[in-house]
Amino acid sequence: MKDTQNPIALRSRKWLANALLELMKRKPFREISISEIAEKADLSRRTFYRSFSSKEEVICFHLQTIWRTGILKLATDEDHSYSHTIRWYLELWNEHRELALLLYRNNLMSLLLQEYNQIFREVYLMRKGNYPLAKNSEAMKYALSYSAGGLLNVLWQWASEGMRKSPEEVANLLMVALQLPGTE
Repeated sequence: MKDTQNPIALRSRKWLANALLELMKRKPFREISISEIAEKADLSRRTFYRSFSSKEEVICFHLQTIWRTGILKLATDEDHSYSHTIRWYLELWNEHRELALLLYRNNLMSLLLQEYNQIFREVYLMRKGNYPLAKNSEAMKYALSYSAGGLLNVLWQWASEGMRKSPEEVANLLMVALQLPGTE
């Protein structure tokens, strides 16, 4: 993704992301053209390509925005338990359930894995920064890959069921399955 802090460029990115998500509500992702996205955002194709190199990059930009907001909330939490962090993750996706379902329906959930692999290290260091795993970068890389894949599959399963269960229900099922404290 093109890196710029220019407020006008950032506004254009947001407009393009919103336009793509609106179009995805009506037609499959693969059938949406760059021209349609730009037109829906009232911008030019040229502006699209100044901001992004692909439609997938637009989705990744939107995901990063969601994660940044979610991480700010997580940073203020005093409960650093695994069960609380899982609940935060599920509640974040519940807030963005429409996006999760759009990604699922359009076979785009794999884009999340790319984002997870970048963001989960930050979440781990925020929650468990002084634990031994944080000092062993090789082990941490594998542990975080394991967690990213597992949590992505939990979201995938939840989305495949239409996200009808509450975040609390999914968290409780996960805690039971992992035999972790916090199970109700």
